[in-house]
Amino acid sequence: MVKKRVYVETSVLSYLTARLAKDELKRVHQRLTAAWWERRLHWECFLTLTVLEEIGRGDTEAAARRLEKAILLMELPASSEAGRLADLLIARGLVPEKEYTDAVHLATAAIYKADYLLTWNQKHLDNVGLRFRIEELIRGQGVTPAKVITPERLLLEELP
Repeated sequence: MVKKRVYVETSVLSYLTARLAKDELKRVHQRLTAAWWERRLHWECFLTLTVLEEIGRGDTEAAARRLEKAILLMELPASSEAGRLADLLIARGLVPEKEYTDAVHLATAAIYKADYLLTWNQKHLDNVGLRFRIEELIRGQGVTPAKVITPERLLLEELP
């Protein structure tokens, strides 16, 4: 059986390795992320240099915890095709210019034929209001968009 492909975005590694949050909803998200991580071998999981650069920022101890997990995932090379698609997402106003890396995540997941883009970022990546327009633009470029999904929804959809 062929494993489905999952592009693991920065927020997932952040939730996975962060100290337990005080906010109850964030704690639930952290626990769900940990549950997904324990089952990650059900999928072909990958990330890119963009994710590695993002998780390497900030507090050095926290960054080290994120990088420790990230090295267990396959790293795919940067793609100029993904860069062009990200630029188009920005130019069409579907992702704010200051959130360029989010456009790169969406584009890279599509270019590398991910079935899923795994994220907790519901502002720019898992944005219900923009999802259709983003997917339409990506399809218009001859590429199939990845389904943007949280670890919780992926566990519910994919595991028996």
